[in-house]
Amino acid sequence: MVEAWIVGGVIGYLLGSIPTGLWIGQWRGGSDIRASGSGRIGATNTFRALGIRWSVTVLVLDALKGALPILIVMAVWDSPTGEVVGGLAAVVGHQFPLFAGFRGGRGAATALGGMIAIMPMGALFALGSAIPILLRIRVMSLATLTGATSAAVGISLLAAFGAAPDAYIGYAVGTWALVFWGHKDNLERLAAGTERVLSMGRST
Repeated sequence: MVEAWIVGGVIGYLLGSIPTGLWIGQWRGGSDIRASGSGRIGATNTFRALGIRWSVTVLVLDALKGALPILIVMAVWDSPTGEVVGGLAAVVGHQFPLFAGFRGGRGAATALGGMIAIMPMGALFALGSAIPILLRIRVMSLATLTGATSAAVGISLLAAFGAAPDAYIGYAVGTWALVFWGHKDNLERLAAGTERVLSMGRST
């Protein structure tokens, strides 16, 4: 199913490259949200720049970017590997967007959207471990990395026991690696004890 891999990869990268946070920031305030906070275009930095309403909007749109290429491949081909390629390409597109000078976000919301499309149980693993950490500690990066790890382990175990296609291990591990790479500066701050904490208003 080489066609599924190629089409999924191209559609995934192009959809992932749509810089929703950047464009919404420019529309709402006329400024580049990458000029403040973390310098990224995802939902967390949108929250810092524009507040919760537009942060949720960006979160949903970024998740759709990850889900749509997978759903398109599912509708046309029976190719789990093509689904995986489309989903991973969307995350890469979000991190290195063609339409925003290759300066994007960390990829977590896009990876989660793909997870919901490819295997909802994996998304439950991610959210079930991430949300309690976020609510209690209010460190988004730690919650995100914990969620990505839980999803990777959970999906890999399900695939190992025949409850999911083996190819889905590639999505779980691939998105885990991409999300961790996207959070490399956060990992340094977590190790140093200087990571940002979210408040109900803006970051502190």
